[in-house]
Amino acid sequence: MDFAVPGSLRGRRAAVTGGGRGIGRATALRLAGLGADVAVIARTEAEIARVAADVEERGVRGLALAADLTTSAACRAAVERVTRTLGGLEILVNNAGWTLTSAFLDEDEAYWRRVVDANFWSTVFCSRAALEWMTAHGGGTIVNVASDAGRVGTAGEAIYSAAKGGVIALTRSLAREMARHQVRVNCVCPGPTETAVLTENQSDPAHAGKIERMIRLIPMRRVAQPEEIADAIVFFASDASRYVTGQVLSVSGGLTMV
Repeated sequence: MDFAVPGSLRGRRAAVTGGGRGIGRATALRLAGLGADVAVIARTEAEIARVAADVEERGVRGLALAADLTTSAACRAAVERVTRTLGGLEILVNNAGWTLTSAFLDEDEAYWRRVVDANFWSTVFCSRAALEWMTAHGGGTIVNVASDAGRVGTAGEAIYSAAKGGVIALTRSLAREMARHQVRVNCVCPGPTETAVLTENQSDPAHAGKIERMIRLIPMRRVAQPEEIADAIVFFASDASRYVTGQVLSVSGGLTMV
């Protein structure tokens, strides 16, 4: 069952980065269920093709767009393809991201740059391209997916925490700048969620115990399902939050309460 919020997204055009699986996939399907046309953007063509097909099963247009969003040129090309194919872009969900759990002193510069590119610069680049269209066409909404690691810091994820903290700060600054253009910018911070990234880290014996200890600290005693994060994202993307901008919402089962 698709989550229901007041109103409909019928006729609106959305793009979801990192949309091939996990939170991105769940978000794309929630948006489609409310009537939005959805472009699904990620690296893996087979994954985004499946999600785009699932989007179209809900009676709207789906666009699969394979792209590496770590450069400005690639992000601009992706956004321009969306606006050209779908006819516009009222909703952007910056969900692309990646990290591993590792000790700061064991990491190298190449790893740091990959984490920052995937989590921070992709958000900056896609937002810039989307905002150019939105400000020229009456407004829109951007939802950035950060992490509670960016709010409180996480051992073993120093650079990831820093990158996501940057996304949170970017959200608030853009919200202040873009409000006069009728563009809202908000941020969702997931806690531990049942995604491929979590599974990848749990498969490493060096990190599995730490993750299990973290789960025991969650008051609700479980990790989130991707659909539970998507529900919060869709709230910010919809008119249910039409007077909300610059906000950062943790969806973490109570793990963080700040």
